[in-house]
Amino acid sequence: MKIMVCGKGGTGKSALSVLMARLLSDKYKVYLIDSDESNELLPKMLGTSSPRPLAEYLGGKQKIFKIGEINIVKALETASGGIKPGALPEEYVSRSPEGIGLLTIGKVRKLGEGCACPFNFLTKVFLKNLRLDEGEIVLVDTDAGIEHIGRGVEEGSDGVLAVADPTVESLTLAKILKDNCEAGAKDFWLVLNKVTPEISDILKKMAKRMGLEVTGVVRYDPQIFRSSLQGSKLEAGEALNDVKLLLEHMNLL
Repeated sequence: MKIMVCGKGGTGKSALSVLMARLLSDKYKVYLIDSDESNELLPKMLGTSSPRPLAEYLGGKQKIFKIGEINIVKALETASGGIKPGALPEEYVSRSPEGIGLLTIGKVRKLGEGCACPFNFLTKVFLKNLRLDEGEIVLVDTDAGIEHIGRGVEEGSDGVLAVADPTVESLTLAKILKDNCEAGAKDFWLVLNKVTPEISDILKKMAKRMGLEVTGVVRYDPQIFRSSLQGSKLEAGEALNDVKLLLEHMNLL
């Protein structure tokens, strides 16, 4: 299964992706794909090193559009056809202590190097042609916002987990994600993140009025805040139990 973790900036997508990956690693072989062209914290959260970006495997960002989808697939696929994450060169897949595989699409780092469109295109092609074995699962930590919808990145996924923080903006974006998932026959889940019990009740009522069903609620966790502030391996307290319940409601545990 291939699940995209989406939402506006600051909702906690990366932290949730890491906690989900850890819990799922007891049952599945998990791969976490970093498709955010700006965030650098994910490897540290996972407790591993940064892998080489897949864009470099294809000759760099500027060549991605030029070589096109067919040649990208040819460069990445195995002899049996399709792209298998476990068959990529080891420098492009780093491993966490739990055995979670981390892949990075690419990063924007230089003044005037251009937009992140090639990275979105590469993510789309990669997901669409990704072939998973039984017992494998992929989580995609996306870039902030919904530009990836316009780029059609969701086409290669099985579903979307929308992450909402205590703002009406995040619920509005979740509604857009839900509508697109329904149009594309994709699974959709909504999690309220970084909330107190009082705020959770308010958000649930707002979500219901917008036609959104809440799949799970993850409480604000000072341990997550502290480890994110320090740039260290992600630590979690009560939020970890909440994420476990979320995964159970998603029928993944």
